[in-house]
Amino acid sequence: MSGKRVDRLNELIKRALCDVLRDEYQHSRLGWVTISRVVVSRDMQHARVFFTALGGADEEQRALQRLRHDQPRLRFRLAHSVRLRYTPELIFEIDDELKRALAVEELIERTIAEEQRDDAGDSSESG
Repeated sequence: MSGKRVDRLNELIKRALCDVLRDEYQHSRLGWVTISRVVVSRDMQHARVFFTALGGADEEQRALQRLRHDQPRLRFRLAHSVRLRYTPELIFEIDDELKRALAVEELIERTIAEEQRDDAGDSSESG
């Protein structure tokens, strides 16, 4: 399958799952979950569904357990909302990409602040 078709399929599944979660779950049962991306395997047998959950690690783990438990029902709902020859098995994973990006950004900001302090100290010593 071409890259553009795979990208469209990933987005189609993501949107459909977002709709299913919105319609099927109350926030008290699942928490505030956002599907960040979907990656369908080349053979279209599996779809890795990455999500984030508002709250701490406990909330993410609780949401992960609920989604994995409800995977057959979610797959069934997906099959009825998106017409595909084969509906992929859903593999839910916590998306740590945002956390890593924020950690890198924090390191960059800290390094810039340290360099600015060093530059300010150097200029006051030479003046």
